[in-house]
This record gives sequence, C-alpha cells and structure tokens, in this order.
Amino acid sequence: MYYDYNERYEHLIGHWWLSLIVGLMAIALGFIVLVNPVASYLSIAIWLGIMVFVSGIVGLWQSFTSNNHFVHRGWVIVASIADIFIGIALMLNILISASLLPVLLGVWMLYRGMTMFMQGVDLRNYRVSDAGWVIFGATLLIAISIAILLLPVSIGAAAVVSVVSVGFILYGLTMLSLSFKLHEVHRRAKALQ
Repeated sequence: MYYDYNERYEHLIGHWWLSLIVGLMAIALGFIVLVNPVASYLSIAIWLGIMVFVSGIVGLWQSFTSNNHFVHRGWVIVASIADIFIGIALMLNILISASLLPVLLGVWMLYRGMTMFMQGVDLRNYRVSDAGWVIFGATLLIAISIAILLLPVSIGAAAVVSVVSVGFILYGLTMLSLSFKLHEVHRRAKALQ
C-alpha cells in the first residue's frame, strides 16, 4: 500500500543532513579500521562507542525536531536511546568492550540494520525513488551482523576487524543513501508549500 502524497504526510525533514554526517563518520571509521587492523582491535571499542553514541544523539535529534513520518517513529527513538546507552557503556568499559566486541558489534549492527530496513520500507511506500538502496544496504548489514553473532569467537580477531570495517563502511553508505532519500522528501515538502 502506498501513502497518498499529500500534506498529511508531508512534514519537513529539516535535519536530513545529520544522517549524512553519521554516514561519513562511519565510512571514515571503517577505513581507519581497515588501514590499521592490528592497532584497531584495541581502539575499536572506543571508536565504536563514540560512533554509536553520536548515532544515537543524531537519531534522537532528528526524531524530536521533526514531525516527519520517516524519522518520528517509536522504533527510531528506541534505537537511538539504545545507541546512547551502548555508546556510553563502550566508552566507559574499554576492557570489557574489547572482550565482548564481536557480540556487541553484532547486536548493534543487527538492530541498526533492522531500523534502516524499516525506514527504507517507509520510503519505498512513500514512492521515494531508489529507496531500494536503503533496503539493500540494510539487508547486507543484517546479514553481516548475523554472521558476527553466529561466529563471534571462532572467526578470530583479524576477521572481526575486517568484518567490522566492512560493516562500518556499509553502514555509512546506507546512511548516506538514507540521507539523500530524506532530502528528497524534504525537497518535495518544500515544493508543496
């Protein structure tokens, strides 16, 4: 079922660019981890904590400053609050975070992938062009997270670092795609005013 394209669903998304910033940060983090794999495993818990925390703050900001259907959703708010708590826990407990890193990453990527998947479905239902890229990226992120969760210890530290870097780059690319689609909705809403 497609939503009617009318003012009832047309609320401005004034902060679509925040998703763009999070996407760029995630891609940069993915490349940092990829280039420095040995040193990255120890510092990745800190970077992950910072990234997850910032992602949560951005998600809450978007949800509470916009009345838009795509970002003002209960599950987006819950995922953002969970991001903030997980980010703080990762930053404060570095040794615990490093030992549980594969599981923490797997869980975080899983629920973030599911959240982006639902946003992609909303965008597709709203007839936003190429919303399938958000769904595709989210599906890949979910697959990576399941692989991490099924084999957290047996894949080894080197593989965890590689999967983490790919996961962050994929998360970043999907966030970029999502931000461009939210911008498209923002542009449409401004045109109707």
